[in-house]
Amino acid sequence: MHPSFFMLEKELLEHKIITRLPLYLLLIGFLMLAAIVINMGSANDISMQFNYQGDMANNGLDLTPGISSLISFAAGIVSLFLSIVYLSSTFRKERQEGSLMFWRSMPVSDLLTHGVKLGVALILIPLICSLLLLCSELFIWLISLTQAQHFMGLLTELSLFSITSDWLLFLAKMMLVSLSILPLACLLLAVSQRLNSPLLMVIIGAYTLKLLSRYVFALDGVATFIHRFSTLPFTLLSSPQPLVAFAQVSWSYYLLYYLLGALCLMVSLSIRKHGELNIRAMFARS
Repeated sequence: MHPSFFMLEKELLEHKIITRLPLYLLLIGFLMLAAIVINMGSANDISMQFNYQGDMANNGLDLTPGISSLISFAAGIVSLFLSIVYLSSTFRKERQEGSLMFWRSMPVSDLLTHGVKLGVALILIPLICSLLLLCSELFIWLISLTQAQHFMGLLTELSLFSITSDWLLFLAKMMLVSLSILPLACLLLAVSQRLNSPLLMVIIGAYTLKLLSRYVFALDGVATFIHRFSTLPFTLLSSPQPLVAFAQVSWSYYLLYYLLGALCLMVSLSIRKHGELNIRAMFARS
């Protein structure tokens, strides 16, 4: 078996929040929905109230799209949060626990180590959080089938096909989100090897650079660049057409953004290999 599988298992064991937080939120959501169903009261009273206001099902009122969008956005926020927390803590945890030298002695390349950690943050975590969306919608669908008289047809449009479509669309959206934070992920991996609060320092550095470029050097382009990519993940999560939102950013911005990400990855690899930044070794041929 490839060493990357054992490394993935190690990451999941060392960072239990990756699996425990989605599981905890899913359990809370199940309990809340179960409490709502149990405490809904008499189905006849509810039916009388709806009939008094009109037949909502016949009027075309459908809450399913709103519920699905809300669950999708919440799952996306959880995935983004877990990815950022993981990226800012994975190398720092090894350094603080003293296991860094052990992993350096293993027959695993630094590039593979970075690849596994980026894979966990940008692929595995969104996949785990997609199960949060899938299980939530399946549970709501089962409730709409067994408690149809309580919902008065409000959730009749939810089906196995729509649940599968929502899950696949969520995965596609999260892949765009992962692409949008890839350079940031490389920056966090590099900074976390030298600082104990990498995320805080990145946020402070970004705001400082943004203020200096706009109000001291009058370079609005730098501030626009930082603002564009700091808000892009949230724009993709909230947009009904994330691919359109992703394409609205200028290709020149993307070129500079990913070049900076590649540079951050090279810096991180150099620090991982030499214990410090070695500029000459970064550009030396192996």
